[in-house]
Amino acid sequence: MKTLLRTSALVLTLATALAACSKAPLNVPLNNFSIQVDALVDTAGKVVYPKNPAEFRDGVVDVKSITLTGNLTYNATAGSNQLTLTFYASADDPGNHSGNCQDYTSFYLCDPAGEKAISQPKTFTKGEKSPIELGSPNPDVLSTGINQEEIWIGALVQDSLALDSRLEFTDMVAHVVLF
Repeated sequence: MKTLLRTSALVLTLATALAACSKAPLNVPLNNFSIQVDALVDTAGKVVYPKNPAEFRDGVVDVKSITLTGNLTYNATAGSNQLTLTFYASADDPGNHSGNCQDYTSFYLCDPAGEKAISQPKTFTKGEKSPIELGSPNPDVLSTGINQEEIWIGALVQDSLALDSRLEFTDMVAHVVLF
């Protein structure tokens, strides 16, 4: 058993090293996850970031580039049948983006002109699974945030009003370049 574990660790280390040396991405499947919010409303052309960042505190390796691909399913108990989203990311606290972001109790509201999009605008239809890619454009902001162990993920919502909304991310894969 110990030999099998050592061999598996060696193979994983070699695969990581080879992927890094060739600059080929290392593909890492992620667990499915969802985001539940009371309401999704048109953000009037602004990006909404939560006050608290996503944190990565478990020994992250230096990442040169990262993109995420998979599927997103939008569901809501009432409201719009379609939801148009553009995802954004910030490797530093949006509250420090002087003049660009307004500080509210539990979120920041920012002008998108000074922010980095990590997706193209995409319209999702309620109940339908749709492909999504995060980190294109601007994969650098994701890798910087992960390397710094925290990142703020925000969204710009267009022409929508949805109550008791759930965004379900499935079949997600992280495409990582280490060097």
